[in-house]
Amino acid sequence: MKPGNYGLIGPNAAGKTHYLRSRFTHGAAFVPAAADAHFAGRTVADHLRAAHAVRPLNDDLLADFNPGAKIRDLSVGQRRLLTICTALAAEEDLLLLDEPFDGLDVDNRARIRELLIDTYTPERTMIIASHRSDDLAGLVDSVITVFDQEVSEPISLDKVRRNFPTLLGRKDEVRQLVEKRKVVREDVLGPTVRVTFAEPLDHPSATYPSDQELIDLLASGKANR
Repeated sequence: MKPGNYGLIGPNAAGKTHYLRSRFTHGAAFVPAAADAHFAGRTVADHLRAAHAVRPLNDDLLADFNPGAKIRDLSVGQRRLLTICTALAAEEDLLLLDEPFDGLDVDNRARIRELLIDTYTPERTMIIASHRSDDLAGLVDSVITVFDQEVSEPISLDKVRRNFPTLLGRKDEVRQLVEKRKVVREDVLGPTVRVTFAEPLDHPSATYPSDQELIDLLASGKANR
């Protein structure tokens, strides 16, 4: 897998965590889902001391944490930031994040997104697992879909975007095209209809999905039906 940011998306229990764990080898940093996270010792200092014993860390990414703070007193968001910052501070070539935004409030979600963007480096491979497209949009360039333990090859968003054109127009006009092409979504809006196709379309009024919309289409499996 080439360096870059990848989104691993699929429904709960589809096999995302299993896939991440299968990639966890020497030279990788793994951040488990919040419910599976464990901390060493009673304080932040204890945890970071144990992490330093495993591999050297870039302390600049850990400077905002109070070493004397007790782990039990940290909020959910603070614990999540601690696990992610510790993984980033290891500066490994592969970073694996399992549902990093799950259960967080808006402020902490924003902080983690900013952290991942600010620490981006083109030499690193980052795989973020989530069941929500809004977690991934703006952070990843490619997605890997998981359905019933079946894992796809990485799909470049920019390369497949034009495979999903959308037309909005009069029902009779748009449906003439629908009869000849594969459709993944159709919404009736009074006298008009909005249709998203699953193949390229040479039409001057065609529009194309945003990253979040495209990830939703790929994650739903409709694109392959």
